[in-house]
Amino acid sequence: MNDDDVRIHVLQIRQQELLDELDDLEQAVNELAALAMDAEENEERQERLAWLSRQQAGVLVVLSETERALLAFVGSAA
Repeated sequence: MNDDDVRIHVLQIRQQELLDELDDLEQAVNELAALAMDAEENEERQERLAWLSRQQAGVLVVLSETERALLAFVGSAA
């Protein structure tokens, strides 16, 4: 296995980890959004929802960068 194969493998593992994290964050956002719809929504829930939304956005950015790197490695290996 050469260095490029190792890098691709590592990036693919990281991509899957990020996709799993994204799923978890989306589930948490959905749960908090449902709670926020209750009549008794409070500031703490809104702050948590905003924080989770920022985390989700960050994961999407890293995921996008990982996919871009994977495509670059695959393109250069071809």
